[in-house]
Amino acid sequence: MASGAQRLADAQRAIARLVRAPEGVRAALAEAGDPECESLAELVRGDERLSAAMRLEVYAAAYFHRIREALESEYAALTGAIGAAAMNDLVASYLLVHPSRDPSLRWAGARVPEFLASHEAAEPFRRRWPWAADLARLEWARSLAFDAADAPPLERRDLSSLPSEAWSDLVVAFQPATQLVRLEWPVHRLLDGARSLAPPSAPEPATLCVWRRDEAVLQRALDPLEAELLGHAQRGEPFGELCERAAQTLGELAAAERMGALLARWVDDGLLVKGP
Repeated sequence: MASGAQRLADAQRAIARLVRAPEGVRAALAEAGDPECESLAELVRGDERLSAAMRLEVYAAAYFHRIREALESEYAALTGAIGAAAMNDLVASYLLVHPSRDPSLRWAGARVPEFLASHEAAEPFRRRWPWAADLARLEWARSLAFDAADAPPLERRDLSSLPSEAWSDLVVAFQPATQLVRLEWPVHRLLDGARSLAPPSAPEPATLCVWRRDEAVLQRALDPLEAELLGHAQRGEPFGELCERAAQTLGELAAAERMGALLARWVDDGLLVKGP
Protein backbone atom coordinates (compact mmCIF):
# COMPACT_ATOMS: atom_id res chain seq x y z
CA MET A 1 0.00 0.00 0.00
CA ALA A 2 1.29 3.47 -0.90
CA SER A 3 2.31 5.72 1.97
CA GLY A 4 0.58 9.00 2.71
CA ALA A 5 3.54 10.90 1.30
CA GLN A 6 3.44 8.86 -1.91
CA ARG A 7 -0.30 9.43 -2.32
CA LEU A 8 0.19 13.15 -1.84
CA ALA A 9 3.00 13.22 -4.41
CA ASP A 10 0.87 11.29 -6.91
CA ALA A 11 -2.05 13.69 -6.36
CA GLN A 12 0.20 16.70 -6.85
CA ARG A 13 1.58 15.31 -10.10
CA ALA A 14 -1.90 14.53 -11.40
CA ILE A 15 -3.17 18.02 -10.59
CA ALA A 16 -0.07 19.59 -12.15
CA ARG A 17 -0.63 17.67 -15.39
CA LEU A 18 -4.24 18.83 -15.56
CA VAL A 19 -3.44 22.45 -14.70
CA ARG A 20 -0.80 22.55 -17.44
CA ALA A 21 -2.94 20.80 -20.06
CA PRO A 22 -3.09 23.19 -23.05
CA GLU A 23 -6.59 22.11 -24.08
CA GLY A 24 -8.03 22.55 -20.58
CA VAL A 25 -8.89 20.29 -17.67
CA ARG A 26 -12.11 18.79 -19.07
CA ALA A 27 -10.61 18.06 -22.47
CA ALA A 28 -7.54 16.48 -20.89
CA LEU A 29 -9.68 14.20 -18.76
CA ALA A 30 -11.88 13.28 -21.73
CA GLU A 31 -8.79 12.40 -23.75
CA ALA A 32 -7.66 10.20 -20.84
CA GLY A 33 -10.96 8.29 -20.97
CA ASP A 34 -12.80 10.16 -18.21
CA PRO A 35 -15.30 12.50 -19.94
CA GLU A 36 -17.39 12.75 -16.76
CA CYS A 37 -14.35 13.91 -14.75
CA GLU A 38 -15.02 11.22 -12.15
CA SER A 39 -11.33 10.72 -11.34
CA LEU A 40 -11.19 14.27 -9.94
CA ALA A 41 -13.31 13.22 -6.97
CA GLU A 42 -10.21 11.88 -5.26
CA LEU A 43 -8.20 15.04 -5.96
CA VAL A 44 -10.49 18.07 -5.76
CA ARG A 45 -13.68 18.59 -3.78
CA GLY A 46 -16.64 20.10 -5.61
CA ASP A 47 -19.98 21.40 -4.34
CA GLU A 48 -23.33 22.59 -5.65
CA ARG A 49 -21.79 25.89 -6.72
CA LEU A 50 -18.67 24.65 -8.53
CA SER A 51 -17.85 21.14 -9.66
CA ALA A 52 -14.37 19.72 -9.12
CA ALA A 53 -13.58 20.24 -12.81
CA MET A 54 -14.75 23.85 -12.71
CA ARG A 55 -12.64 24.55 -9.62
CA LEU A 56 -9.56 23.14 -11.29
CA GLU A 57 -10.30 25.06 -14.51
CA VAL A 58 -10.31 28.30 -12.50
CA TYR A 59 -6.96 27.39 -10.97
CA ALA A 60 -5.55 26.40 -14.36
CA ALA A 61 -6.58 29.74 -15.89
CA ALA A 62 -5.02 31.64 -13.00
CA TYR A 63 -1.84 29.57 -13.30
CA PHE A 64 -1.39 30.45 -16.98
CA HIS A 65 -2.26 34.12 -16.57
CA ARG A 66 0.13 34.55 -13.66
CA ILE A 67 3.01 33.10 -15.67
CA ARG A 68 2.02 35.17 -18.69
CA GLU A 69 2.07 38.33 -16.57
CA ALA A 70 5.49 37.39 -15.20
CA LEU A 71 6.91 36.84 -18.69
CA GLU A 72 5.35 40.04 -20.01
CA SER A 73 7.15 41.86 -17.22
CA GLU A 74 10.41 39.95 -17.77
CA TYR A 75 10.29 40.60 -21.52
CA ALA A 76 8.64 44.00 -21.51
CA ALA A 77 10.37 45.26 -24.66
CA LEU A 78 9.51 42.07 -26.55
CA THR A 79 5.89 42.34 -25.44
CA GLY A 80 5.76 45.96 -26.57
CA ALA A 81 7.35 45.13 -29.92
CA ILE A 82 5.15 42.18 -30.93
CA GLY A 83 1.98 43.16 -29.06
CA ALA A 84 0.08 41.66 -26.15
CA ALA A 85 -1.95 39.21 -28.26
CA ALA A 86 1.13 37.73 -29.90
CA MET A 87 2.88 37.54 -26.54
CA ASN A 88 -0.07 35.59 -25.17
CA ASP A 89 0.32 33.08 -28.03
CA LEU A 90 4.09 32.98 -27.50
CA VAL A 91 3.73 32.18 -23.80
CA ALA A 92 1.18 29.45 -24.54
CA SER A 93 3.47 27.83 -27.12
CA TYR A 94 6.51 28.20 -24.89
CA LEU A 95 4.86 26.58 -21.86
CA LEU A 96 3.86 23.56 -23.92
CA VAL A 97 7.55 22.96 -24.62
CA HIS A 98 9.06 24.29 -21.39
CA PRO A 99 6.50 24.10 -18.56
CA SER A 100 7.52 25.90 -15.41
CA ARG A 101 9.29 23.46 -13.09
CA ASP A 102 10.96 25.81 -10.62
CA PRO A 103 9.13 26.89 -7.45
CA SER A 104 10.04 30.50 -8.27
CA LEU A 105 8.47 32.46 -11.12
CA ARG A 106 11.87 34.09 -11.51
CA TRP A 107 13.02 31.24 -13.75
CA ALA A 108 9.83 30.57 -15.68
CA GLY A 109 11.11 32.46 -18.72
CA ALA A 110 14.73 31.31 -18.66
CA ARG A 111 14.45 29.39 -21.93
CA VAL A 112 12.41 31.90 -23.94
CA PRO A 113 15.47 33.08 -25.96
CA GLU A 114 16.45 29.49 -26.77
CA PHE A 115 12.85 28.62 -27.66
CA LEU A 116 12.50 31.58 -30.02
CA ALA A 117 15.87 30.93 -31.64
CA SER A 118 15.60 27.27 -32.47
CA HIS A 119 12.45 25.35 -31.53
CA GLU A 120 10.17 24.27 -34.34
CA ALA A 121 7.12 25.44 -32.39
CA ALA A 122 8.49 28.99 -32.52
CA GLU A 123 8.91 29.01 -36.31
CA PRO A 124 5.81 31.21 -36.89
CA PHE A 125 7.24 33.79 -34.49
CA ARG A 126 10.67 33.67 -36.15
CA ARG A 127 9.10 34.10 -39.57
CA ARG A 128 7.17 37.20 -38.54
CA TRP A 129 9.70 38.66 -36.08
CA PRO A 130 13.16 37.31 -36.97
CA TRP A 131 14.79 39.62 -34.42
CA ALA A 132 12.63 38.43 -31.49
CA ALA A 133 15.12 35.85 -30.19
CA ASP A 134 17.87 38.48 -30.03
CA LEU A 135 15.63 40.88 -28.15
CA ALA A 136 14.67 38.15 -25.68
CA ARG A 137 18.33 37.19 -25.26
CA LEU A 138 19.29 40.75 -24.45
CA GLU A 139 16.41 41.25 -22.02
CA TRP A 140 17.27 38.02 -20.20
CA ALA A 141 20.93 39.06 -19.97
CA ARG A 142 19.87 42.35 -18.42
CA SER A 143 17.65 40.51 -15.96
CA LEU A 144 20.52 38.24 -14.91
CA ALA A 145 22.80 41.26 -14.55
CA PHE A 146 20.32 42.93 -12.22
CA ASP A 147 20.18 39.87 -9.97
CA ALA A 148 23.90 39.07 -10.01
CA ALA A 149 25.95 39.15 -6.82
CA ASP A 150 27.88 42.25 -5.82
CA ALA A 151 31.67 42.37 -5.57
CA PRO A 152 34.07 45.17 -4.55
CA PRO A 153 35.00 47.07 -7.74
CA LEU A 154 38.59 47.44 -8.84
CA GLU A 155 39.76 51.07 -8.91
CA ARG A 156 42.60 52.76 -10.74
CA ARG A 157 44.58 53.18 -7.55
CA ASP A 158 44.52 49.40 -7.10
CA LEU A 159 46.60 49.11 -10.28
CA SER A 160 48.89 52.08 -9.71
CA SER A 161 51.15 50.20 -7.30
CA LEU A 162 51.53 47.18 -9.58
CA PRO A 163 55.23 46.76 -10.54
CA SER A 164 56.00 46.95 -14.24
CA GLU A 165 57.25 43.36 -14.39
CA ALA A 166 53.89 42.10 -13.08
CA TRP A 167 51.74 43.57 -15.85
CA SER A 168 52.37 40.80 -18.35
CA ASP A 169 50.94 38.15 -16.01
CA LEU A 170 48.08 40.29 -14.71
CA VAL A 171 44.73 38.48 -14.90
CA VAL A 172 41.72 40.68 -14.31
CA ALA A 173 38.46 39.45 -12.78
CA PHE A 174 35.04 40.66 -13.83
CA GLN A 175 31.93 41.51 -11.88
CA PRO A 176 29.48 38.56 -11.81
CA ALA A 177 26.98 40.76 -13.66
CA THR A 178 29.27 41.26 -16.68
CA GLN A 179 28.08 39.50 -19.84
CA LEU A 180 28.90 39.59 -23.52
CA VAL A 181 25.78 39.34 -25.68
CA ARG A 182 26.20 38.71 -29.40
CA LEU A 183 23.32 39.83 -31.59
CA GLU A 184 22.48 39.44 -35.26
CA TRP A 185 19.87 42.22 -35.15
CA PRO A 186 20.35 45.72 -33.65
CA VAL A 187 17.65 45.22 -31.01
CA HIS A 188 19.74 46.98 -28.37
CA ARG A 189 18.49 50.27 -29.77
CA LEU A 190 15.04 49.39 -28.47
CA LEU A 191 16.52 49.35 -24.96
CA ASP A 192 18.66 52.47 -25.19
CA GLY A 193 15.89 54.73 -23.95
CA ALA A 194 14.20 55.22 -27.33
CA ARG A 195 11.28 52.85 -26.82
CA SER A 196 9.39 54.56 -29.65
CA LEU A 197 11.82 53.24 -32.24
CA ALA A 198 10.46 50.73 -34.73
CA PRO A 199 11.84 47.19 -34.57
CA PRO A 200 14.86 46.56 -36.83
CA SER A 201 14.20 45.92 -40.51
CA ALA A 202 17.55 44.33 -41.40
CA PRO A 203 20.28 42.36 -39.62
CA GLU A 204 23.19 44.32 -38.19
CA PRO A 205 25.49 42.18 -36.03
CA ALA A 206 26.65 43.69 -32.76
CA THR A 207 28.31 42.57 -29.54
CA LEU A 208 27.15 44.20 -26.33
CA CYS A 209 28.61 44.31 -22.87
CA VAL A 210 25.87 44.16 -20.24
CA TRP A 211 26.60 44.83 -16.58
CA ARG A 212 25.24 46.44 -13.45
CA ARG A 213 26.63 49.37 -11.56
CA ASP A 214 24.95 50.05 -8.23
CA GLU A 215 21.25 49.53 -9.02
CA ALA A 216 21.43 50.38 -12.72
CA VAL A 217 21.80 47.82 -15.50
CA LEU A 218 24.00 49.23 -18.25
CA GLN A 219 24.89 48.18 -21.76
CA ARG A 220 27.11 49.42 -24.55
CA ALA A 221 28.03 48.17 -27.98
CA LEU A 222 31.66 47.09 -28.43
CA ASP A 223 33.81 47.33 -31.51
CA PRO A 224 35.02 43.94 -32.79
CA LEU A 225 38.48 44.19 -31.25
CA GLU A 226 37.23 45.14 -27.78
CA ALA A 227 34.63 42.37 -27.94
CA GLU A 228 37.36 39.83 -28.77
CA LEU A 229 39.74 41.07 -26.08
CA LEU A 230 37.09 41.34 -23.38
CA GLY A 231 35.95 37.81 -24.15
CA HIS A 232 39.49 36.45 -23.76
CA ALA A 233 39.99 38.49 -20.60
CA GLN A 234 36.82 36.98 -19.12
CA ARG A 235 38.28 33.54 -19.80
CA GLY A 236 41.34 34.40 -17.73
CA GLU A 237 43.87 35.34 -20.39
CA PRO A 238 46.68 37.48 -18.89
CA PHE A 239 47.26 41.08 -19.90
CA GLY A 240 50.44 40.28 -21.86
CA GLU A 241 48.61 37.82 -24.10
CA LEU A 242 45.80 40.30 -24.63
CA CYS A 243 48.37 42.84 -25.80
CA GLU A 244 49.79 40.28 -28.22
CA ARG A 245 46.32 39.68 -29.64
CA ALA A 246 45.78 43.40 -30.09
CA ALA A 247 49.19 43.72 -31.75
CA GLN A 248 48.13 41.33 -34.50
CA THR A 249 45.59 43.94 -35.57
CA LEU A 250 47.12 47.24 -34.50
CA GLY A 251 50.87 46.74 -34.23
CA GLU A 252 52.81 46.66 -30.95
CA LEU A 253 52.85 50.36 -30.07
CA ALA A 254 49.19 51.01 -30.87
CA ALA A 255 48.23 47.75 -29.15
CA ALA A 256 49.85 48.79 -25.87
CA GLU A 257 48.04 52.13 -25.99
CA ARG A 258 44.73 50.49 -26.86
CA MET A 259 44.99 47.88 -24.10
CA GLY A 260 45.85 50.58 -21.58
CA ALA A 261 42.82 52.59 -22.66
CA LEU A 262 40.56 49.54 -22.55
CA LEU A 263 41.75 48.51 -19.11
CA ALA A 264 41.12 52.03 -17.83
CA ARG A 265 37.64 52.03 -19.31
CA TRP A 266 36.79 48.62 -17.85
CA VAL A 267 37.88 49.91 -14.45
CA ASP A 268 35.96 53.17 -14.80
CA ASP A 269 32.84 51.35 -15.99
CA GLY A 270 32.98 49.16 -12.91
CA LEU A 271 33.39 45.90 -14.83
CA LEU A 272 36.37 44.65 -12.83
CA VAL A 273 36.64 43.42 -9.26
CA LYS A 274 39.44 43.36 -6.75
CA GLY A 275 41.42 40.17 -6.45
CA PRO A 276 41.44 38.02 -3.32
